[in-house]
Amino acid sequence: MVNFSITIDSFSKIESLENTIKSLVELGINNIELSGDPSNSYSRKNLELFNTFSISVLGVTGKWTSSKGMITPILLTSDPQILSYSKNYIKECIKMCNFFGGSIFNVCLLSDYDLKIDWNHEMIPNKEKKKLLKKSVSILSELTSFSKDFGVYLLLEPLNRYSTPFCSNAADAIYVTTTLNNDYFAILLDTYHMNIEETDFSDSITKSKNFLKHIHFADNNRKMPGLGHINFDFILKTLKMIQYNNYIGLEPIVDRNYKVEIKQGLYFLNKLCNKYQI
Repeated sequence: MVNFSITIDSFSKIESLENTIKSLVELGINNIELSGDPSNSYSRKNLELFNTFSISVLGVTGKWTSSKGMITPILLTSDPQILSYSKNYIKECIKMCNFFGGSIFNVCLLSDYDLKIDWNHEMIPNKEKKKLLKKSVSILSELTSFSKDFGVYLLLEPLNRYSTPFCSNAADAIYVTTTLNNDYFAILLDTYHMNIEETDFSDSITKSKNFLKHIHFADNNRKMPGLGHINFDFILKTLKMIQYNNYIGLEPIVDRNYKVEIKQGLYFLNKLCNKYQI
């Protein structure tokens, strides 16, 4: 039977962590992915909170978009100070993940502004893209060696072209993962980003199957699955076909009335999981 986790970042602007945890347990969700902010989350108070409500930390979700009070980590950079900051940020998130008993942390390959060419539309030719992606392998290899010592898997998550043109689809992630070739470095796919970049969900998931350690579910409007137009029936059928047996992470954008939408989304997903017996 498939297990669901949910990202705590979805609720950070709505209410306190304690209220969120109480609500999630009431909704039947017992696994969470912490926000990648070591300065705010790395505390024994939170550990006691999770133990009190018998909620498990699956992993940590990195801050790969602009966040108030935080510098966005960039690994594809020519600036040694930015690179040093970014590597240190990832290492702190890995240590935080280990502290709370988690085992996964997502990595995204953001780049210097001048490498983006056009933030919105233009795609980098594969030949040029692979040159830069190959340069990232030594950095990622160093970070993976660090994460392995803490029992944490680094998961490369492709973001859509509006965030980065360099690792924006499953094919890019597979290229980096196979080049790096380390059991503690794998892939995280996200249906929201896939909806923008992938030609065929099933094909991309199938090609990633040997490296797919985690998957995030959000509909095309970033709401809970079933509240938009992504064909999750097809996706779950494919996950069954490749014998995927890891967690499905929920990463919706929610408001203060989130309980209704989460209930709807879980009902929708559980119905499909029962259909395909996963």
